[in-house]
Amino acid sequence: MGYAQSYRPQFFADVVGQDKSVKVLQNMLEEGEPGCAFIFSGNRGTGKTTVARIFAKAVNCAEGMNPEPCDVCPSCIRIKNGTSMDLVELDAATNRGIDAIRELNNYVQYIPGGNYRIILLDEAHMLTREAFNALLKTLEEPPEHIIFILATTEKTRIPKTIESRCHVLPFGDLSPTDCMKVLAKIVKAEEIKIEKEALISLARKTDGSARDAINALEQLHFYKPNGIGIDDVESYLEDWNIE
Repeated sequence: MGYAQSYRPQFFADVVGQDKSVKVLQNMLEEGEPGCAFIFSGNRGTGKTTVARIFAKAVNCAEGMNPEPCDVCPSCIRIKNGTSMDLVELDAATNRGIDAIRELNNYVQYIPGGNYRIILLDEAHMLTREAFNALLKTLEEPPEHIIFILATTEKTRIPKTIESRCHVLPFGDLSPTDCMKVLAKIVKAEEIKIEKEALISLARKTDGSARDAINALEQLHFYKPNGIGIDDVESYLEDWNIE
């Protein structure tokens, strides 16, 4: 398992750089009103899927609906392991037609095992117009036990009719300081030898994406297991056309 998976946050408190959107979700959970539809909008690697999975754990946690999931009950464990029927993840880039949404609309009629079934549509902007129209019918009168999360890197391509029925939460690019926090945690845990200047350079130049920064760190570690210097980082970034 790669670093990006191994060190994926399991609690809202561990999510870096998305304080406002996380706070909105936590307040909803605390009030016991999690909403029925969301748009998570932001560039790749900014935490959209991670936050969706944490939210799914929190609304179905056996300890009750709280601002943080317990992460140890059977429901939390199943969602974390990707074996829960209460979290359905669909890649809209490859399942973008009306038939996929019709099948999904039939599926949401079934009662979940926990409190809610979360439907996560990744790259939701890739749905066809016909698919969006089919989805709109469900969003107009959503079943009480269903929560839709539409994750997208291109919110402008989501129809306004869909957007108006969703809570829109922005996921901004991570600042170099936030990227440093993420990378420093992994460096310490994996006992990676890397010069401070090299780590700073990596955090600054991976375009605000935590996932890109983590993947770059992992590859550099395998390339230079005895120590990573600033020249190694600059060479790596140049080879991968990262400026």
